Amino acid sequence: MRFFVLAVLLSTPAKARAQEPSPDRIKELEERITKLEGKSGNSSLSAFNPVMGLAIDMAHLHADDKADFKFRSAEVSIEAPIDPFARGWTIVNGGPEGVGIEEAAVQTTALPHNLMVTGGRMFASFGRLAHFHDHELPVVERPRSLDTFIGGETQADGLEISWLAPTPFFLTATAGAYNKLGGENPRRANGTARSLYEFTYLGRLATYADVGEDHSIELGVTEAWTPRRFVTDTSIPGFDADGDGNPDFPNTSAGFTTKKNTWRTLTGVDLTYRYQPAAGGLYKGVVWGTEVMQNNERRFDPARNTPTDRVRSYAGFSYVWLKLGRHWRPGAMIDLSEDLDRARRLTRTYTAFLSYDVTEFQRLRVAYSRVSDNVPANPKNDVFAVQWTATLGKHVHGFRDR
Repeated sequence: MRFFVLAVLLSTPAKARAQEPSPDRIKELEERITKLEGKSGNSSLSAFNPVMGLAIDMAHLHADDKADFKFRSAEVSIEAPIDPFARGWTIVNGGPEGVGIEEAAVQTTALPHNLMVTGGRMFASFGRLAHFHDHELPVVERPRSLDTFIGGETQADGLEISWLAPTPFFLTATAGAYNKLGGENPRRANGTARSLYEFTYLGRLATYADVGEDHSIELGVTEAWTPRRFVTDTSIPGFDADGDGNPDFPNTSAGFTTKKNTWRTLTGVDLTYRYQPAAGGLYKGVVWGTEVMQNNERRFDPARNTPTDRVRSYAGFSYVWLKLGRHWRPGAMIDLSEDLDRARRLTRTYTAFLSYDVTEFQRLRVAYSRVSDNVPANPKNDVFAVQWTATLGKHVHGFRDR
């Protein structure tokens, strides 16, 4: 039987070459080729159907002799190509504070000169971990430096343009303009109109290089710049019509004259080193990431919204994450964050964590953190956390675990 099958396979090409195709057959093949050339790379019937996924994140935290269970978020993602030239995605996040649109953006995929444009509500390209969702971070709680200097995640309503440089090594340049940078940034709300001076502008250069077969390095430099900040000065009273000492008509124009020397810059440098043994597959290796940030801005008195001094503060973190097979991933992180108003007040957070990937769709993580500052009277704080994250369907945000 095996000899018969082998003989048929060997004789088929010879017979095919001996037969001359008919003109009708040639015409049929030409029509099929023409149709195939006019289609995009993804030609399946479901090519433009959205791909959906759900990530559920919950945790148990114990700190200061108090503990609670936290349902942190249920995150629904929808993504699909819009046409052969663009794709779109949206991420809806529901948590204890309500339901909101976390991301909703459109991105081109077919522009000349290696250009790519993204518009809508996105995570701006500042640093690396700053535009990771909470359940994607290597630790349970977002590093204090990112919460303080950026305002949570780098959520931003605006536009980004990225350019892949035609260099022998990988190099990208990104420019962006947004209403503001940071989903929890309290300096200005998204829903109010503003002048061009009040937008936040971003520039970033990023490069990547393989160092041998097992090692790689990724380096990025980012700066976000806000030219002016207009703040209502609540120390200026309104018009007192009846003379009783209480303003009857608030001075709505008061405070919108604070223009000079209110610019802000946020500068960051991020470095990521990866050891991925070629013989070890995806489940062995080391990831070491470090980010350093500088915030330079004129601060405002929180009670009266009057300008105070210009303060230059620094923050950053460094972490190591080991991949010890299919399931276990231990690691540690050090986070140092100065106060934005008092640069010499430093908060230190030391964290050890251990992740167990039950499957690629379910993860358990335990973490212990020691939080302290350089104020002698303040006590140290110990935080113990357990996290459980699960995903349904396809729920990815790019190739994070590299």
